[in-house]
Amino acid sequence: MPNRWKEKVKKIVGKGNFIDEKLELICYSRDMSVHQGIPDALVFCTTTDQISNLLRVANKSKVPVTVRGSGTSVTGAIIPIRGGLVLDLTRMDKIKKVRKEDGYVVVEPGVICQHLNSSLSPTHFFPPDPGSSNVCTIGGMVATNASGTRAVKYGTTHDWVMGLEVVLASGRVIRTGSYTPKTSSGYDLTRLFANSEGTLGIMTEITLKIVPVPEYIAFAKAAFAKLEDAGKTVADLFASSIGLSACEILDIISIKVVNKAMKLGLPDVEGMLFIEVDGREPAVREEMSAIENICKSNNGIDIAWSANPKQRQALWAARGGLVPSLSRFKKGYRLIPIAEDFGVPVSKVPEAIRGAQEISKKYDMLVATFGHAGDGNVHTTFILDVRNKDEWKKAEKMAEELVDLAMSLGGTLTAEHGLGIAKSAFADRELSSSLDVMREIKKGLDPNSILNPGKLSLDKKKVKILDHFAFSHVAGKKLKGFSEELDDEILVCVQCGFCRTGCPTFESTTLESKNARGRILLAQGLLEETIKPSMELADKMYSCSVCAGCTTTCPCSIEAPEIILACRRRLAQAGCMPQSMTTMLESIEKEGNPFGSPRRERTDLFPKKYQKISAKPAEVLLFLGCLPSYVDMEIVPATFKIMQAADVDFTVLGEDEDCCGYVHYLAGSGDFMKRVKSNMKKFKELRPRMIVTPCAGCYRALKTLYPKEFMVFHISEYVKGLLEEGKLKLANLVTKKVVYHDPCDLGRHMNVYDEPREVLRSIPGLVLTEFEKNRSSAVCCGGGGGLMAYDREMSLDISKRRLAEVLEEDMDVVVSACAACKDTLRKGLRAIPKEKRGTLTVADITELIAEAI
Repeated sequence: MPNRWKEKVKKIVGKGNFIDEKLELICYSRDMSVHQGIPDALVFCTTTDQISNLLRVANKSKVPVTVRGSGTSVTGAIIPIRGGLVLDLTRMDKIKKVRKEDGYVVVEPGVICQHLNSSLSPTHFFPPDPGSSNVCTIGGMVATNASGTRAVKYGTTHDWVMGLEVVLASGRVIRTGSYTPKTSSGYDLTRLFANSEGTLGIMTEITLKIVPVPEYIAFAKAAFAKLEDAGKTVADLFASSIGLSACEILDIISIKVVNKAMKLGLPDVEGMLFIEVDGREPAVREEMSAIENICKSNNGIDIAWSANPKQRQALWAARGGLVPSLSRFKKGYRLIPIAEDFGVPVSKVPEAIRGAQEISKKYDMLVATFGHAGDGNVHTTFILDVRNKDEWKKAEKMAEELVDLAMSLGGTLTAEHGLGIAKSAFADRELSSSLDVMREIKKGLDPNSILNPGKLSLDKKKVKILDHFAFSHVAGKKLKGFSEELDDEILVCVQCGFCRTGCPTFESTTLESKNARGRILLAQGLLEETIKPSMELADKMYSCSVCAGCTTTCPCSIEAPEIILACRRRLAQAGCMPQSMTTMLESIEKEGNPFGSPRRERTDLFPKKYQKISAKPAEVLLFLGCLPSYVDMEIVPATFKIMQAADVDFTVLGEDEDCCGYVHYLAGSGDFMKRVKSNMKKFKELRPRMIVTPCAGCYRALKTLYPKEFMVFHISEYVKGLLEEGKLKLANLVTKKVVYHDPCDLGRHMNVYDEPREVLRSIPGLVLTEFEKNRSSAVCCGGGGGLMAYDREMSLDISKRRLAEVLEEDMDVVVSACAACKDTLRKGLRAIPKEKRGTLTVADITELIAEAI
């Protein structure tokens, strides 16, 4: 790509919205499919004018432009296989107009589906509901004509698109459709661009129909010993006058997968149906009764239905948990979408599933078959080991036979995911001569073929199903891995992007390299040795707060923090550790703490009685930690006050206390075990029965990374015990309204959620409230994993975002149970203008306990 061309694009979008750094581009080279293509540059646009000007330049220079939303495609539709530009539209995320009285909204393409429905709740909703609705963009849904479980009643996305603003390849901007409920004016260009997968134009504004939320929703499930009985039930339901809003089917493999992963106790049968009906309550109840009778008449068993929202959600959990469960069904195996969403006439669904099962048996390969029986959409998802070359050869043949099956049943290649790359090889099988017409339309609108080239079989180039293969450096190759367990964990990642909703560094930057998905893709590069350790790679790995927020939103429950730490260890071994980390480690080696403070200052905040005395054996060793001892001014005095008030037999190491080594662990330093051995020697000399610490990081390190020779308690756990035993009395009134922030090291990493809350509730006069995102869903403070030291600006941004949740809530104190959280949140609070932060303060739990003594 000529530099002159790049400079023109930079002027259009601004320097900060143009990226051509290699590792970042790798992070935009994948989606959920088996394909890969690295772009030459990444661009973020926020206006139609920017996109228009950009396309004028790209068209003149014949540079490919591939549009991307959240990257949830399973077909390779957003993969830039011809290089060029990836145009990320996720920053065009405004809901521009809501007209409930007229039944429509106007949105930008980067709006997330779930965010749209949240904004319309509780009165209205946008019905299409793909499985990725919590992360996928409206633009992506329109481009692929996505649907989901409710398609049987509500149709697909293009049924809900009223109009579009589109930028053509030439840069010309056009509008299609109308704000009226119907129009007969001219060609239906709206539907032409919807479902075109970004090959004809770039949508910059979308007008969608919306409808009122149904008054009453009920859900039913039924099991069938024979798959044919499930199919007959579906046929009978459609022959009736019942207005189904969802009708899902699972085959025997899918049921086994769900049972193993989710332990739901589903029966051992050949088929299950999940059925939903919505509308007015009397009508829905009547229809549910009819559904029950139809299921019974077809030998249905384990039939149950509920309209209770919680019970309904629990029943849907089996269906919702299926796809991610596929990547945990067999060790080292993961789901692979290839020929994964063909459609057949509804009456042919059982035959399609039987055919898929026979193909699976023929090749001795695991295939889970399930789908939207109500609209004939069958998902055939392969489960294989991506390292096994022979399994890939089988998968290729199976995909061809599944296409043959779909065509023989009068079906379609794709019912909701689109053609992309994955099905382009078979496009002529279904489209025949109409494919020539599609090519003529493409040539007329995009003569230089710059818009998403290489997709939909539009350029006549012969395509194979595994072209642009993402696992070429893995399949059949001997890898220099991390460990068998970690290698499996890296390769299990299906690149779905759900981690976006749980990653604080992604929320701060909106860059894939600062998200778990991108970091895992880079870890795969280290595994394959296609990426070498470098300071550029270190920037991606050390900018992670290791908060594990991604693990709570990852449908495959991938331990991304462990992958990140393994990458840090490899980077450290290669001499690629950031200066911020090496400085802290050097300080620990010299002074026993990461802050460069003299060792003698460790006891400055101790009561005089404990400042100079030598440590002696006692029942409890109080391990204060570095941050409470050197940086904070309140935690150490408060902790001593608690221990003394409860008359605890405790001792301290004083100036002999050294860093627990958690910083070494987070940095990837090979000296971590050296620190452990040194500290364990001191602990053994004192022979305590237990170690108590107010530091969440020390607690995690001592409890999980050290030899299990002593009981270890966080101060909140220990105080809870003292209160229950009556050894500590909290008598003073603390009339404060507080909100509790869950520390990542204490909460997600150690599952300590209840103890701090129970202690806070024990304080007289204190009113405890919660952040909207709390417990396992709590947002990181921004200081974890060494992030405050590595990238202070990002750390403060994350901290301010967390505090913004409660600035309007008339709160007195944000309280945590972690010195690092307190320090980071205080810095974030100081960075917020005084008129906005008001009198809000930040405190540690020990301070409030001490105040109540």
